[in-house]
Amino acid sequence: MITEINETIKVGAIFGDNKKKLKPVWFIWGGKKYLIQEITYIWTERLGKSVMHHFTVTDGANVFSISYNTDTVVWTLHSVETAG
Repeated sequence: MITEINETIKVGAIFGDNKKKLKPVWFIWGGKKYLIQEITYIWTERLGKSVMHHFTVTDGANVFSISYNTDTVVWTLHSVETAG
């Protein structure tokens, strides 16, 4: 079941070589810390002057859609898909 969330979240991320690769490793949502076990899909889009980096990630039990806005420097949790 997919639930739309669209809330700002705190994310721990690693920037790779020359800050060109961005890798989220954990995020906090609803007071709980979720460790990202796998990034299953990555895509980027331009919205005006902003660049949005989108990630589909899993904590091993759930699948989350998150994004990073380079203009506002804000991470957003868009949706969560739970089993069952």
